[in-house]
Amino acid sequence: MVVASSIPLTDVLTHPARVAAVGSVLPRGERTSAALQQFIDRVAEALGAPCAGVSLILTDAGILAATHGVGGWLAEAGGMPAEWAPCATVVRNDAPLLIDDTHDDPEHTMNPLVMITGVRSYAGVPLRLNGQPVGSLCVLSAEPGAFTDADLDTLTGLAPRAVELLQAGIYG
Repeated sequence: MVVASSIPLTDVLTHPARVAAVGSVLPRGERTSAALQQFIDRVAEALGAPCAGVSLILTDAGILAATHGVGGWLAEAGGMPAEWAPCATVVRNDAPLLIDDTHDDPEHTMNPLVMITGVRSYAGVPLRLNGQPVGSLCVLSAEPGAFTDADLDTLTGLAPRAVELLQAGIYG
């Protein structure tokens, strides 16, 4: 369920209004707030997802504002290059994205994130602030076919709460 965009990735990601919106909700501390962490833990539980996240997409990087089940180098780095992040596709298209199996998706088969972490399924929806897509609320799994259109609907319903928590600036 990818919606094609006529605007190149770099144009959308560098749009001044979008960059300003992302900047207004960037984490100010090094820890995720307890409320945002509890929220993302509940998202993972509700969707039966081993991994979930709230990401913010900068011009060239994806920042993990809150995660559940993400460990290793990705948790330590706190993000990845934007070109690796399926969440950047969500932002670029300002539309939900469902990847049934990254191994069957030409856009992601050779994606370093997929190759390193073993992500096989992804579902994500845009997080919007001031009319601008700033990031994604997403779930990931090492199992193919883990998520459905119904999961996208659930994420869409939960996305406004993620934005509320980001806007509150409740970081440690």
